[in-house]
Amino acid sequence: MSSVSVSSKGQVVIPKNVRERLGIRTGSRLELTEAAGELRLRPERLPGKTATVAEGRGLAGYKGPRISIEEMNRAVREAAATEDERIRDSWNRSAGRKHRRG
Repeated sequence: MSSVSVSSKGQVVIPKNVRERLGIRTGSRLELTEAAGELRLRPERLPGKTATVAEGRGLAGYKGPRISIEEMNRAVREAAATEDERIRDSWNRSAGRKHRRG
């Protein structure tokens, strides 16, 4: 949680790490709601507009190096091949036991 001060003009400064995480830039519009004595600010979204990948960057908490789509696809293919091999081995062992019983 961050704490901010209110200026004499009623202005507050949103901390940089929060702005970056939420994709708030100069000129961004924020929606202000008040309920039960609390204020809530959130980035305003136009109807039908979805967030961009860049706006979501960092939300999952990943702190490592950037990974390209090609690297991600390769990792998924390798994981799928490993899982496929594990399933086939398990199936073959199971089929071998059934065959020996008969």
